[in-house]
Amino acid sequence: MRARPLALAGLAVGAVLALVAGSRSWWRASGTGVDVGFSGTETTAGLAQALALVVLAGALLGLVLRARGRRVLGVLLALAGAGAVVVGLDRPRPASGTVESRVLEVSLADQFALVGTAWPFVYAAAGALVLAAALLMAVTAPRWPTRAARFERPGQEGQAGSTPSARSDDPATLWRSLDRGVDPTLDPTPDQGPAPSAQGGRADVHDAASGVTMNPRASARTDEPT
Repeated sequence: MRARPLALAGLAVGAVLALVAGSRSWWRASGTGVDVGFSGTETTAGLAQALALVVLAGALLGLVLRARGRRVLGVLLALAGAGAVVVGLDRPRPASGTVESRVLEVSLADQFALVGTAWPFVYAAAGALVLAAALLMAVTAPRWPTRAARFERPGQEGQAGSTPSARSDDPATLWRSLDRGVDPTLDPTPDQGPAPSAQGGRADVHDAASGVTMNPRASARTDEPT
């Protein structure tokens, strides 16, 4: 659980530090009455700032991706961090034509020296921090919790495939249950059949239409003359 905040914090801090270091002067043209700075963005043709922005966007994207996506993202950000380290240690110099034109804008002096600053090394340190954080993300990404997993309860996955309720929704079945005097909204119980009557277990038959009651014993035919 500690790897996730460490990796994301390392990426964010490294990206912000790279943005700041890239915007500072990496080289300065100094001389009599001349002091002109050249930022890392200018000397690298925008590459220094582009790498920092890629890392910052990757840190935000790592919050929403799943394990496989975070591993791929970690590898890509590690390459960006390694590129920042190389750019910072290389300290590309500004073109001579660019230096002369910038100096002539502020002074007519033709004697000046191009002096490097410490900001390229700060940029390289930011790239090393990004590289370490990205590798940590790529290695530990499968153990990071996902957003969906936070709202799932134990055993919730098995509920999706559970069997439907045993209560039937067939109208005919519901009407037959009502005819037997069974509440269909309750849990189903085994059908015990019609309740036996008090006379030897034989049930009387009632004709609802005519109101005539027939008893099985009374309805037996006889051959006695009337």
